[in-house]
This record gives sequence, structure tokens and C-alpha cells, in this order.
Amino acid sequence: MQAASHLLGPDVLRWVRPPQQERTRRSLGLMLDAAEALVVEKGFDESAIAEIAKRAGGSVGGFYRRFKDKQGLLHALHERFCEEARATADDALDPARWSGAPANEIIASFTAFLVEIYREREGLLRGFLVCGASDETMRARTEVLLDDLADKVGRLLEPRRSELSHPHPAAAAGFGLRVVLGALIQELLLRPGTMSKADERFAEELARVFNGYLGASMAEV
Repeated sequence: MQAASHLLGPDVLRWVRPPQQERTRRSLGLMLDAAEALVVEKGFDESAIAEIAKRAGGSVGGFYRRFKDKQGLLHALHERFCEEARATADDALDPARWSGAPANEIIASFTAFLVEIYREREGLLRGFLVCGASDETMRARTEVLLDDLADKVGRLLEPRRSELSHPHPAAAAGFGLRVVLGALIQELLLRPGTMSKADERFAEELARVFNGYLGASMAEV
């Protein structure tokens, strides 16, 4: 499998954090940064409020002035994650970035990027998944994000429909994306710790699944 040229260039895919403008927003960002770091390190259940507040340079009282409880904190983290994910998708799936790139390279590169995101944020994403199973608000927010992501992938593939054997590639992009994310979710929930050890082959095989479903040629992947 050849490495995707768009991943090797200067415009490597990256996680995007929208700029923060207001002072209160920056202050909240410090608390969320501290919480996210601890959740990544220890998991959500093991991250104590006092430890989060201390790492953020604040107090437990300051925490409760912002959040009703840890569940409220998790919702704030999820809202920020979704905001950043949309900004990241805007950047990563910008048609100008992929000018001249074949469909199979786009899918392989973006799939590898998704694996990297799940690897880096394994603890945080596991917390979202566990909470989202019983939290309708979080589940609905996630669905909006996935629909937006699927739409962007579909729009990027539509002009390349001649490279794909699936009769409706734009519509199929959403289903293929969910298949890939389903495999990543299974790793997070059923095989904790494996994402941090995921090798290049894992992303390659997921890309083959996605490309195979869309009917893209695998010769150059």
C-alpha cells in the first residue's frame, strides 16, 4: 500500500480548534482543557472534580459555578468536541485540498486520520459513547455531527463518481463512514487500550472496507 501523497505534504490533516475570543470563553477553555487531559489519561469516571479544578488553576467552587456536576462537564466537553470536529472537517474535506486526488486516496487518507483521532482521544471518546447510550441530548448532537461529516465526504466524492462502482456514491458515503466509525467504536468499548496500540495496518484495512463498499479501485491505495 502506497502512502497517500496528501498526507506527506505540508498541508497534513490536523485537528482544528476554533479561536476563542471572549475572556470567559478562554477561562472555560482552561477548565475543559484540564478535564480533557485527565479524561484522556485516566478515563472519565476516575477524573475527580478537585483534580480537574486544580489542574485548571481554579477551585472546586469555581467548577460548580460553571457546571452542575460531572455530567454537565461532559456535555460541555462534547459540545466543544463537536464544534472542533466540524471545523476539522471543513479543513480536512476542503475540495481545494484534494484537487486532482483520486477517490481511493481521499478515503484512505481520511480513514487514517479518523483512526488517529480515535487513538489520541480514546478516553474522551469512550466517555462520550458510554454517556451517549442513555443521554438523548448527547446522542442527538452526535447524529448532527455525523450527518454533517457524511455530507462533506459525499460532496467530495460526487465529482469522482466515475471512479466508483456504487450507483449513488454521495449517499453511500454516509453508510461507509458509519461502518468505519462502528469498527472504531467497537475497539473503544470492547477492546479498551487497543487504539493506543493500533498499527498502520488497522487503518489500511478500514480504508479497504470503505473503498470496497464504494467500489473504488484499490490498485493505488
